[in-house]
Amino acid sequence: MFGYVTLYRKGLADAEMDRYQAYYCGLCRTLGRRYGRTGQLALSYDMAFVAILLTALYDTPTAFSEGRCVPHPLKKRPRADNELLDYAADMTAALAYYNFLDDWQDDHRRASLTQAQKLEPSLPALRERWPRQLQTMAAQLDRLNTLESAGSHNLDALCNAFGALLGEVFACRDDIWAPALRGMGNGLGAFIYLMDAYDDLEKDSRRGQFNALRQLADELPPAAYEQRCHELLTQQMGRCAQQFEMLPILKDTPEGKLLYNTIYSGVWSKYALVRKHREAKRHD
Repeated sequence: MFGYVTLYRKGLADAEMDRYQAYYCGLCRTLGRRYGRTGQLALSYDMAFVAILLTALYDTPTAFSEGRCVPHPLKKRPRADNELLDYAADMTAALAYYNFLDDWQDDHRRASLTQAQKLEPSLPALRERWPRQLQTMAAQLDRLNTLESAGSHNLDALCNAFGALLGEVFACRDDIWAPALRGMGNGLGAFIYLMDAYDDLEKDSRRGQFNALRQLADELPPAAYEQRCHELLTQQMGRCAQQFEMLPILKDTPEGKLLYNTIYSGVWSKYALVRKHREAKRHD
């Protein structure tokens, strides 16, 4: 479900891309250090975004360096390291555990069960470090699974379940900024859930699997369906952006440029590709 919170690369200079790469590679390195190869398999743009957001908000001291790794042995890559990358790695591992379990339960993928079992020993420590986040994560995923298993097409309920989950991940501390961070996560989580359904509609139809947008697609002609999906996605990103603007993050800082680029342009990159591909198929 993750992977939609990306940059609009054409809108960034090389130095800004290097800064983003430092956080992305830093998160990968942190996942490897804390959770091994299984953790690194769960690396996502979305959680790199969380690390950048929290680092910018809390002005967290960050060590920047360069180094090589197994996937990139020839050229040194920039790396960032700070305590909020540790937090993002913890949240990534927890989400990955539940995602691997979900894949096993839905499709009986043996590989997914194996990966879940590798992460399972880390769960007690994660629950002890981050009780609020882990409790909400489990509760909202149960709620989401119940809704989907019942074939519910209540988009508000479905989006709110995943939004509430991501909202608690964003709110890493119980402080003055927690309400705005939680609101950001709610909006972005709902956007991710809808975007995943929009992206997977045809695949889910072929496999006979649940899709939150199936009823909408059946009830509306193609043009109206596309318009409605765009409206729903815009609404949720509007919620996210509104809360983001309440945070004291300067637009012209290195991290600020990455965050503004992602929220106002980057998240729409995959949507544009999916819609273009779908319209091209319809006119073939």
